[in-house]
Amino acid sequence: MISDIALLVALGMAVFAVLFGARHIDATEHQEGLMLAVAAESIVKLVAFLSVGPYVIYGLFDGPGELLRAARATPRVADVFTGPPDRNGWLVMTSLAIFAAILLPRQFHVMVTENNDEGELKLARWMFPVYMVLINLFVVPIAAAGLLRFGGAVDADIFVLALPMTADQPIFTMLAFIGGLSAATAMVIVACVALAIMISNDLVIPLVLRRRPGDTDEMHDMGRFLLYVRRAAIFATLLLAYAYYRAAGDSAALASIGLLSFTAIAQFAPAFFGGLFWRRGTARGAIAGMVSGFAVWCYTLLLPTFADSGLLSSTWLSDGPFGLMFLRPQVFSEFRATRSCTGSCGRWRSISPSI
Repeated sequence: MISDIALLVALGMAVFAVLFGARHIDATEHQEGLMLAVAAESIVKLVAFLSVGPYVIYGLFDGPGELLRAARATPRVADVFTGPPDRNGWLVMTSLAIFAAILLPRQFHVMVTENNDEGELKLARWMFPVYMVLINLFVVPIAAAGLLRFGGAVDADIFVLALPMTADQPIFTMLAFIGGLSAATAMVIVACVALAIMISNDLVIPLVLRRRPGDTDEMHDMGRFLLYVRRAAIFATLLLAYAYYRAAGDSAALASIGLLSFTAIAQFAPAFFGGLFWRRGTARGAIAGMVSGFAVWCYTLLLPTFADSGLLSSTWLSDGPFGLMFLRPQVFSEFRATRSCTGSCGRWRSISPSI
């Protein structure tokens, strides 16, 4: 009997994505069921966050005044909120978020493929900012409360869940868990559906069409074949994600994986924006830039996560390949830290609780 909960969750999300997002071959068909599920999880997540936030302020503390006084009285917490921010890090993370909002496959799928008419854009123009304000309303209080309660013993990603759990509040704990689960599953499912469409349309179909015409004629139902390809791509994507989760080990924290993936998708940004404004750009130049960017990303960010989990030798990080110190994957970040860190490095990473 399979006892790996993570594997069962991955397979369950794959089945859900196939049932709601890969029923037909037409890539332009609107998946009403899938979008309904995404809308439902957004409401569930918002309700959970707006329930846990007031509980933290008025249940664990006697209002925002006491929470503020406690934060000021604790040097470690006060230093997080009063010390100078890492401006370079803030600029980089903001840029990565902008690129991710535009270039991630799931963002494009929801904004473009699943868009029915212009009225939906007008509605989203004001509803999305309002939603973002509400979902971030209690981030700072929850972060301060988590630092006061746990210090550095608990990952900031799970402050929302850990605070009511340690206070023995099963209702709020269940709300936080359901909110986090619904948010994660909807995000993963939409991403898998979008990637499956891209794999079938941009990889598999070109390979099939390059075969001799007689070979494609032998395939009585090309649509059914591509539908199977999309379903297989969904399962393959989730199983690869599960394999990375197992391989990366403790380094596979939510915030770390998010920044890692945002940095990867940012490699498309030069070609994307360059293609919009630079008429002399060429496809070969764009491909060369993306390949170079992904190679640097893989060497400096992806491979070190495997070293942290023990799959690669730690000496490879500390001494570099073949003992060449200047080839260490993290040499650039260490150089930047030596130049710009004045005691505030990493400060803002501790105030990013996620639901």
